[in-house]
Amino acid sequence: MPDTHSVRVAGDHLVFCAGHFITYAGGCEALHGHNYRAAVEVWGPLDAADGYVFDFVALTDRAKELVAELGHK
Repeated sequence: MPDTHSVRVAGDHLVFCAGHFITYAGGCEALHGHNYRAAVEVWGPLDAADGYVFDFVALTDRAKELVAELGHK
């Protein structure tokens, strides 16, 4: 897309842990967990008033909130 830009948020502040197990015929594996890293990227035109695609601080804050909701679920 012409005149489209992006902003991406990623890093050690966007990490969450989650557990799972898999069932199969005759049983299931032990419950165990994994650590995940998240990233958020938005695309769009630059805002004429401020020159932003999206406010980086607001995007970072919202991404942290979402990752906090995912942790240990």
